[in-house]
Amino acid sequence: MARERVLNAQGKDRGGQESEPKSPKRKLDTPEENPEEKKMRIMEAKPTANISLPPEILSKVLSNTLHSETRCALDLLVPDWQICEPHDPLPANTLDPTRVVTYTRGTKGKFGSLLTSLEHEGDDHIFLPLKSFDDRTLAINKFCRDEVFRACLLEGTQIFELAADDLPQNVAEESFLKDPEDAFPIRGKRPRAILPYDDELPGTEKRTMPSGSPFLFKLLRHIVVRSPLTLLNVNARSMVGRGVQIDNANLEALDWMIDLDRGSPIWVSWSQMPMLESVLLDLRIYSHDLNTQRKCIGKEEIIRRAQEMGRWLQLKLLVIAGLKSYSFDTSYETYSGELIEEVDEIDGEPNWIKIFSPALRPGGRLILVDKLTDRTTKFFFLNR
Repeated sequence: MARERVLNAQGKDRGGQESEPKSPKRKLDTPEENPEEKKMRIMEAKPTANISLPPEILSKVLSNTLHSETRCALDLLVPDWQICEPHDPLPANTLDPTRVVTYTRGTKGKFGSLLTSLEHEGDDHIFLPLKSFDDRTLAINKFCRDEVFRACLLEGTQIFELAADDLPQNVAEESFLKDPEDAFPIRGKRPRAILPYDDELPGTEKRTMPSGSPFLFKLLRHIVVRSPLTLLNVNARSMVGRGVQIDNANLEALDWMIDLDRGSPIWVSWSQMPMLESVLLDLRIYSHDLNTQRKCIGKEEIIRRAQEMGRWLQLKLLVIAGLKSYSFDTSYETYSGELIEEVDEIDGEPNWIKIFSPALRPGGRLILVDKLTDRTTKFFFLNR
């Protein structure tokens, strides 16, 4: 009977006899693996590491991913005035000068300084930051999405432009006669959705962060509220359309609301935004002929709103366009920083520097930018 042969560790059978060595099994021929593919296979086989950064570090990393650029405040506020383009010294251009008056509030009880210029180039530019983000960063997770939005609002300048883009669907009905207090036909969808206004109904809905809080306006630091010159040509009939049948009373009500809405920039609720550092306001309607005809905004209204700004804001920069433009042209050549803080009127008009300066922090700048003419005016005024 054949005995079963079992090999021990020394390669001998139980009888102590040497066994014949077995030939090793040959590996089947396989195509050689690409080194890069092998590396990827090994990496994919490893468990994914759960790397967690502290929120404050991750916030800083995300902030650094934002695309950053700077633009001059005057170009952001009144791009249709083309102030930042190279100055043309030709004689014809003397009929259309730009005047930039810069008041810097004094520090430690000292008087401020005043500078007037008819040019704006080189070192005259006042740069503000603009921020934008890569949409891919929003898809990482909710925290990253919130932090990217937060960084853009905190660090970048947000531009809000008046626009005739919010007309109700029932415009042919008596909608403007029914709810006139809640109609803002040229304030613009984006400004209305984000900025708080003191002339809105209480509880008006505003946009919040993706996570649900806070309101976006709570994070704003630098804002521009501008009104393009093309908006001066907008009236009720042009908004409704020539072919739309509309009651005359409703059309007149819409015209009235458009006129009131032209002063929207000063109606921002400053008490809800005391964290602001830079505010740029387009008030060109005030000195324009259209305001003389339609009584859109009065000097007393601007003064009251300026006082409201002074109660709540301590700005590094306040730029206002149009308070001394067109027929309201005024010379500041005889005024010093000390005198401008004392007089109440200049050439029969309010001293806007004195009126708005309480909204500045010590060392803060108030800049008034004006033009004698632009493409909306029908006649020219000689330079005084």
